[in-house]
Amino acid sequence: MRMLKIFIAYDVNYRIVLAEKQPADSQQTYLCTSCDSALILCNAPNENPCFSHDLSTTSVEQLRGCTYYDPEVKSNERLAKLRHMVQTLPPVVPTKHWHCSWCDGMHTGAKHCKRCHTDIYCQPIQSDA
Repeated sequence: MRMLKIFIAYDVNYRIVLAEKQPADSQQTYLCTSCDSALILCNAPNENPCFSHDLSTTSVEQLRGCTYYDPEVKSNERLAKLRHMVQTLPPVVPTKHWHCSWCDGMHTGAKHCKRCHTDIYCQPIQSDA
């Protein structure tokens, strides 16, 4: 699960702390400002200090709801869900037969009634195909 780096967090008293101001060997508990999950202070050499989510103690559902969840991954998940929804839709069957309730006429083709020159009163006639 890809999460973005976090540079600001809460301490256990819900005070805002910056990653760069924390000692490298700190064992303090930090919390995410978005989802209240546990964070780990990362002090890698040649990189700015940052916080990252403790993936072992936080549920996947909670991480997916966090604002620091990688937007690219979130976008790909939404796209996959949308594709699945589109694939399960029934095919579109165009309406060919219409009944005009204004003039009580029946016609085929376009929805527009040629007899009374309106289309607001035209209702589709379902075929038994």
